[in-house]
Amino acid sequence: MKNQDLSYIRRGVVKIGGASGNNLEYLVKELSERVKRGEEWLLVHGGSSYMDNLSKTLNMTPKYITSPSGFRSRFVNSTDLELFRAACSVFSIQLVSSFGQQGVNAVPLYPPDNISAVAKRKDALRVTENSKVRLIRGNCSGFITSFRNEGIFALWDLGALPVLPPLACDEKGNGVLNVDGDRIAAAAAASLKADVLVILSNIPGLLQDPSDTSTLITMSTLEDWTDLEGYSRGNMKRKLLAAREALEGGVNSVFIGDSRQQNPIKTIFSGGGTRLCRSFTEAVV
Repeated sequence: MKNQDLSYIRRGVVKIGGASGNNLEYLVKELSERVKRGEEWLLVHGGSSYMDNLSKTLNMTPKYITSPSGFRSRFVNSTDLELFRAACSVFSIQLVSSFGQQGVNAVPLYPPDNISAVAKRKDALRVTENSKVRLIRGNCSGFITSFRNEGIFALWDLGALPVLPPLACDEKGNGVLNVDGDRIAAAAAASLKADVLVILSNIPGLLQDPSDTSTLITMSTLEDWTDLEGYSRGNMKRKLLAAREALEGGVNSVFIGDSRQQNPIKTIFSGGGTRLCRSFTEAVV
């Protein structure tokens, strides 16, 4: 879409991270206002801080792993998965209550009762430890292979706000799997033919120098992706991967920005974050 108008979004997906430091109050208020004026949004949430809190309560030490390609994530075995599902439920309940106070009906879509994302389990993972690559098994995470959007459209028809946790149905019918929140948001945005995907976290966006907020990259495209990957560190690597998947899936623009600012979506749309497009002709100049 050339000269994309961001003053009104017909259909969008926003993902809010589960890490501590994110501001839910600002997002809930703005998203509620947008839903009330007729915009269709899907909210995807993480669950990391809630998972950490439950782990501490149960004296469980989380295990983090790093893939050979540099992606760091929490290893999720069968016990961790049940705990993660509980953590996601706690987050969803908080979101539903907060939106209810704003007069918006938020409805969580949890598998297996509601099937949205379908994923393939990655039982064995290649990880890097002490500069060596080894294989570990028992993983209960997966990568998304398909996305079913019927439940989301049904809730939109009712004027509700669908809320999606980072969980998917195992494509072989073996229960539920943990999936990456940014990537499930990307899959949803592509399936729903969303105009925008907004990824909110506790950072300003993609920075050339992660320690210097003045190096924020305000706009870039798939044509510059090699450079962008060179700037990404830590969790930003996965957000950038999700952004690419969304763009290649047909989403017009992906925005990465800070949830801690008032009206975070509007602020990011106005240049207060990173905007990624397939090409510069797709964006407002």
